[in-house]
Amino acid sequence: MNKSAISSIIGRYILPFGISIFLCGLCLFESRSGYHSLLYLLVSLPALIICILKPSVLQQAIKSNAFKLVCLLCTMAMISTLWNGIDGSSSRYIRYSLNILLFILAFIYTQHYTQNMLEKLLLLGCAVWAISGVIELYHFYYEQGHAISTRVVGSGSLTNTLLSSHIYGALASFLAAYLVAKKHSTSSNSLIIIGFLLLLTFIIQTHSRTPLLGLTAACTFLLIQYRNKKIIYGSTFLMTLLAVYIVFNIDLITQRGFSYRPEIWQQALNDIYNKPVLGHGLGSKMALYITSIKVTFSDSHNIHIGLTYDFGLIGLITWLALLGTLALFFKNNKHITLVSTGFAMLIFGIFAGMTEGAGFFTRPKEVWFLIWLPIAILIAMDVRTAVTHKP
Repeated sequence: MNKSAISSIIGRYILPFGISIFLCGLCLFESRSGYHSLLYLLVSLPALIICILKPSVLQQAIKSNAFKLVCLLCTMAMISTLWNGIDGSSSRYIRYSLNILLFILAFIYTQHYTQNMLEKLLLLGCAVWAISGVIELYHFYYEQGHAISTRVVGSGSLTNTLLSSHIYGALASFLAAYLVAKKHSTSSNSLIIIGFLLLLTFIIQTHSRTPLLGLTAACTFLLIQYRNKKIIYGSTFLMTLLAVYIVFNIDLITQRGFSYRPEIWQQALNDIYNKPVLGHGLGSKMALYITSIKVTFSDSHNIHIGLTYDFGLIGLITWLALLGTLALFFKNNKHITLVSTGFAMLIFGIFAGMTEGAGFFTRPKEVWFLIWLPIAILIAMDVRTAVTHKP
């Protein structure tokens, strides 16, 4: 069997299976270490093998400006470990950065070998999480007898309500965009709407507010872009649902306030001011002391501020350049379904990430659904489009 045949088998069968594990594994596996091991075995390693056996595809990926900027960010992350002030941890963050690149390459190779596979895998992920959410809601509120006001977490290895809601929100934004960006039969429309509502129900029961903000931003973006009956009716329904939710949960919303986010952000910005150009370095210990409650936070609770804290203004400029490059790609290719859905997911991630700041140069976890998943989708489509339009 020659190299091309081996690469084709990996791209057509092994990588899609690995990506499905990434999309569905957190709600199915209780062991995070087992989840990570499977991803290394079924995503990172196969992508690396294709890089070696089929360098021509890697060369096509490198021509993507967005992929170049991700490579720059990952290189910046690896170099920044030299001044993070922590001994013996640099190799871990280097592995994280390399895994991010291999994760994106896995999407590129999957799209290269089977054009419609990513769309099918994302729909599978939506279905699995919707069904899992229904089962968990039944188990949590009916079998265990929790009050409806209790925040649900989720099944598998999910441990945090906010992080769980990020995954459900990312997939809900995909379904919302998929509904309006592509023509479907009546039965298909019904299934997509049902799936979206199931995901939305779970989000509401996590009582997390930023996913609702992210979904509002994503739906506003879709409303501006498409302005058809589907999105108009859908946006009207969501705004009505949101208004009802606020009315019946006004005490819950006002009591929690902003959860000290403005104070945390201000303290993080003060620390950024001390090292504005190169930042503190990936893995540096963040200590944000809030005097009003006498508590020290180790998380900026904002991915954009967190990135600036680690990589300084150079990192922030690179990050904004990446987002701008992807926005331009969407503008020129919004007629492609996966481009529209991927960009809607990115919009969701940008806004939902306003309260998630633990950093996204990590092992695969919930925050990857906010950032690296939509970026991987868009870059895969960027490379595929460039190859398709190649003279």
